[in-house]
Amino acid sequence: MKKLVLALIGVCLMVIATPGMARTLEEVMAEMEKGAATLKDVKGVQIVKFMLEKEMVTVKNNFLAKVPDKFRAETSIPIPGTKKIQKVLTVCDGTTIWQETMAPEERKVIKMKLADMAGKLDAYQQKILGTGGGMVGADALLKLANADYDLKVTGTATLGGKTMDVLEGKLKGAAKPGQMTLPTPAKIKYLVGAADGFVYKVEGWDKAGKSVLEISYEDIKFNTGVPDKTFTYKPPAKVEVIDAAEVAPFVIQ
Repeated sequence: MKKLVLALIGVCLMVIATPGMARTLEEVMAEMEKGAATLKDVKGVQIVKFMLEKEMVTVKNNFLAKVPDKFRAETSIPIPGTKKIQKVLTVCDGTTIWQETMAPEERKVIKMKLADMAGKLDAYQQKILGTGGGMVGADALLKLANADYDLKVTGTATLGGKTMDVLEGKLKGAAKPGQMTLPTPAKIKYLVGAADGFVYKVEGWDKAGKSVLEISYEDIKFNTGVPDKTFTYKPPAKVEVIDAAEVAPFVIQ
């Protein structure tokens, strides 16, 4: 259970290929920066599928996020091997991530200061944490991915009636899956909105071609005026608070 909860801190990104002239990577990145310049906040449902202990777990986050690094997600998590659902609240104010498990028999709060995780997670995992798995800062996340992967624009696709630029690449170094964050895929694919530069879908595979990560979105709304107080969190009275920096070395592989 602890491994499952810790894995979801970082969470706290039907495609029909279409022919067309693909833009260059530089053009797509420029469009993302243009979109990021006008993006103030975003809300919707983020669906995350990732490999955990040899089993694919699907999580839905009802989230609100604000540029550059604040997010709040209310999550229902199916517990592998059971019919139970774990309720989790994750809040990031830009410097600290709080995650509260809601189960009466195991109610607790995990606290993670992003600055304390330096050296304990690789750069990709730290960025995943700081952006809420791509809820905010998608342009910065893709820039980091471009440094770690040999990204190329491979064509266009249609997703939800919107035209997407398709970016694909292989990891330049070694993958570090870990259990504190989402896996670092050996091969990755991004679907980026051609009109707004938003990352609408991410897919990742291991070296054998097996899916290890998929992030997608539903009911997305931009710039609705989400207030800063949305991302304020105070642990409930008499609930155990665990510092993630103390347990991270034992669960990151």
